Amino acid sequence: MKQIKTSSLLFAFLILLFYACRHEPLVSEDQNPDITGNTCDPDTIYFNKDLLPLLASTCARAGCHDAASQMDGVILTDYESVMQTADVRPGNPNGSDLYEVLTEDDLDKRMPPPPNLPFTTEQIQMVYTWIMQGAKNLECIDTACNLDDVTYSQTVTANLQSYGCVGCHSGSSANGGVILSNYTAVADIANSGRLMGAINRLDGFAAMPPSGSAMAQCPADQIQKWINNGTPDN
Repeated sequence: MKQIKTSSLLFAFLILLFYACRHEPLVSEDQNPDITGNTCDPDTIYFNKDLLPLLASTCARAGCHDAASQMDGVILTDYESVMQTADVRPGNPNGSDLYEVLTEDDLDKRMPPPPNLPFTTEQIQMVYTWIMQGAKNLECIDTACNLDDVTYSQTVTANLQSYGCVGCHSGSSANGGVILSNYTAVADIANSGRLMGAINRLDGFAAMPPSGSAMAQCPADQIQKWINNGTPDN
């Protein structure tokens, strides 16, 4: 009788243990993508939409921080790799290597290294804000694509900057000899069809950005609208 009672208690304990454990997430909820279909919040930095395109076009390149090169053991091609190798400390930008190397005064330690252009103030602030907001892997639905007030000085330049295109295509070290840092050069390549061919990753064109995700639909549509309007210098 005692043995039966002991077996019953053990069975009950195992059942309770099973139900207590089976709902426990294997990964922190903060590190799972938010795929609830929320519309984009302009005050929130979204990793795949905002940050990854910049990292992919300026840092996650051959010889630097792509999966093959892994300079200093750092890979910046996706969220998991960034969190595992770039010493990102959620809520603490100044203690995170990913942010510190962008603001480093010593040019030998600064990233991207010279002769590459440093991140702009706005790009550095985006990295800072993302880390301050918890360095989360959030997703959103962008329903606020403005195609009515597209200008070169505001819309086109901002989109090319945010995707790191200007960093790759400016100065004496411009990739492929293509310049995207002034109106005349951008208008020329846009009117030739090469700009949208690269952005849309069409056959026969070099993809832009060269690695990682393609430019999101909204900024691509805005640049196309500017081209359709005659590439005005506005």
